[in-house]
Amino acid sequence: MESRYDMQMMVHVSKMYYMEGLTQQAIAKELGISRSYISMILSEARELGIVEINIKNPLASNDALAKELSQAFGISNCYVTPTVVTALTPLTKILAAQGAIVAEKLIESHSTVGVAWGMTCYEFMKAFSENSGLFDVNVVPLIGGSHHLSSEYQLNEMVRLFAEKLKGTPSFIYAPALAESIEDKALHMKSQYMQSIAEKWRKIDVAIVGVGSPPEYYSDKSQFDPVALRRSYEDNPDKTVGDIGARRFNIQGQFLKNDYNERIMGIDEEGLKSAKNVLSIAAGRHKVLSIIGALRLNIITHFVTDETTAKTILSLV
Repeated sequence: MESRYDMQMMVHVSKMYYMEGLTQQAIAKELGISRSYISMILSEARELGIVEINIKNPLASNDALAKELSQAFGISNCYVTPTVVTALTPLTKILAAQGAIVAEKLIESHSTVGVAWGMTCYEFMKAFSENSGLFDVNVVPLIGGSHHLSSEYQLNEMVRLFAEKLKGTPSFIYAPALAESIEDKALHMKSQYMQSIAEKWRKIDVAIVGVGSPPEYYSDKSQFDPVALRRSYEDNPDKTVGDIGARRFNIQGQFLKNDYNERIMGIDEEGLKSAKNVLSIAAGRHKVLSIIGALRLNIITHFVTDETTAKTILSLV
């Protein structure tokens, strides 16, 4: 096809529009030509193949990477989202939306769903459809309350909102996530309302969890490099690499036997293992070692992440 316009002009206008983000009107003003002329140039640039538009659907899955991840950790249901987004906030929203689609297929009416706290779980519940057709679903928190005031840690409120979407019944925990002592936890667990919660934990059909970062990440986020620190986690089985529902584990995939975990007012290891389905959504370079440890726990049945995180994980195992 012979071009009606100068090739260099088409390239220049295309860069201004598609790469620099200028409007057609702004380009026309800068070049001293009409907006309709700019529109025709852009149309011809696409027809000649100078401009190619590729759309990556963030709700699709990279099946090849998902298969590799499944084989590496023995998890049959992995979903790897093809996205170039790496900024944590938008990436979390994209993966939460993917996780919501997966969960909608897992959750059934008249079932019990457990949810954990954190930004990923919060975005998941916001993304979950209000028109799923599900009803009579019991929604129970997997851990007690947090001293953090941000929305993603107000688990009782998250549970209430999620139950509304599922036309179900919420349960609440009126106790802290971390008891002051093992004895204090025992007293809480003997209460009638906690006995009721514990009974629901034993009947979880679907648990929705994130994966917490290593504690060191929160002390200096800008300097934290999990790949460089990998050996220190592998050489020390008592070192926390991440957590699920605040319950800490090591990179070998073992929940730690320590005072901190013993004081957690939340679902325990056996409760998580007895859940029919455990859906985890997690991504980000800062979490790659945490995710490796989490996937080795033999608890997660469905896992959602992105391509970059999946590739980094596979390069380390």
